[in-house]
This record gives sequence, structure tokens and C-alpha cells, in this order.
Amino acid sequence: MDTIQQHHANLLDGLEAIARFGWLTREQISRLLWPGSTPPTREKLGQRLVAKAQSQGWILRRVIDGGGSAYVLRPSGVAFLQKFRPTVPAKSGLDLRLGNVRHRSLSNNLLIDRLLEGNTVWTEYEILTRRTPQIVVANKVPDGAILQVDDEGAELQWVEVEAHSRKRQDFEALCQFIRGPLATASRAPYQLIEGVYLTALHLVFAEERLGALLTHRLLAVAELEQWSDTLLDWIELYWAHQSARGRWDGLQQVGSLLYPPEQWKEKRLSALESALTERVRRLSAELRVQRA
Repeated sequence: MDTIQQHHANLLDGLEAIARFGWLTREQISRLLWPGSTPPTREKLGQRLVAKAQSQGWILRRVIDGGGSAYVLRPSGVAFLQKFRPTVPAKSGLDLRLGNVRHRSLSNNLLIDRLLEGNTVWTEYEILTRRTPQIVVANKVPDGAILQVDDEGAELQWVEVEAHSRKRQDFEALCQFIRGPLATASRAPYQLIEGVYLTALHLVFAEERLGALLTHRLLAVAELEQWSDTLLDWIELYWAHQSARGRWDGLQQVGSLLYPPEQWKEKRLSALESALTERVRRLSAELRVQRA
């Protein structure tokens, strides 16, 4: 492949990445396309690619909360991509709502890491736009999915991103997912969809305090409901190192709900947090009485 062909392929790879994730920052595009290059080299290559795509009218720059820029596809970018890669699902992002930027940026970054490790992933954008098989479980949709595929099917790791303190309704939905499908999967193979088996829950935290808070709340419910050690170990805890402007510095597994960091187990809840956790405890107790 000569230089011109390589530049053309890089442009298509960049547009396809945006099509999969909905929006990406320049740094995220650069990490995906040139993972083996040094950060300065990636920065230079990313600047050139984005400048070229903008000059051709293929992408649009959007300012995101906290500073920085994200890029979405223009209709002309969709047309250019599908001319050369007609099987790639793509749509214009001119009307795309960026949503919770911190949350989506974390999800995108960790899925990029998993892609570069050789895993198959379903992005949050792909799931929400129904480009993947529908995976709604206990009224929950994952913030991303990591799949390890072989001839016998696929093992799916369900990703939940904690960029802000979880509200009562979200916390109750998470507990319902854990005590239902995840608990079932921890005891025997559980198919989310045909050939795809649920094998783990990854909780990813933007800050250590968020990890400590959710860990403490979940352990309180786990103690009341007597969740098994196997189930607790299936809930893996990760601390995402990302700056306020979205610069990524990697993902660190800090334990599981069975073996969380000691300081996270000792987190003291505020009055509101305690009230929310107590509500879930009451609901759990009522469920146990109904099942008895």
C-alpha cells in the first residue's frame, strides 16, 4: 500500500470509528488508529487526519462540556464512508445529542482499550441505536459490552460506568440486574441472546469516591440478601484515570465486590445516601417475604 492509499485508508478508519461511537475526540481517534505510536506522533497524525476530514466537509466539530472538542459525521462524511465501505452502518451526527459527555467519554475510552487488546466490543452508541442484538435486561441497557468470541459463542462482560453518584432509581435497577440475571449467570450458563452468555459485570468509576460510595451501598444490600461469594466476585471494580478534559491515562482494576479495596468498604454514607440504601434494603426484605 503506497502513501496515498494509506492516507485514504486512515481517513476511512477514522470515519468508521466515529460512526461506531457516535462521537469521538481527536485523541480517541488517534489512539484507535495509531496505538503503537508515541503520544506526540499520534497527536500529529490525528491533527492531520481531522484537519483533512474537516476541510472536505466530512466531520463537524462540536464543543463539549468542560472544554475540548468532539467530532461527529456530516452527511457528506456518511456518503464518503459508505461509498468505499457500504456495509458499515453510519448516520449523520448533526442532530446527535452528546448527552452526558463525561459518562460517554469514559465508556468510549475503556472500550477503545478493549478493542486494542483484541476484544470485540459493542459501543453504547451502537447499542442505543439498535445496531447490535437487543440486550435489555431488568430494564437496563449496558454502557458498553466486551465480548470474547470463539466457535462456541461469545462471553459478554456487561459494562456500567459511574461518572456521577447513582440516583435511587438507577441504584435499584442495578441491584435488580445483579440479583436477577447476573446471579443466575453466576450459577449456570445464562444466554442474554442466542449464543451470547453473560459472564461478568464491570463497574467503572470516574473517581475513587464514587467507587467507594457504590461499593459500600452494594455491600449493604449484598449482606442483607446474602449474595454468594461467586456473585460478588463476578462484579469487578475498575478505576478509570481520565482528566476533566477527557484525556485518558488507562484503566485500573482495583478488585471485585468480594475483594474491594479496604478503604472503600469503610466509606461513610451521607444522610441521603443512607436513606437511598435503606429504601433498597426495605424493598429487598419485602421481596423475600413475598417469595417465602
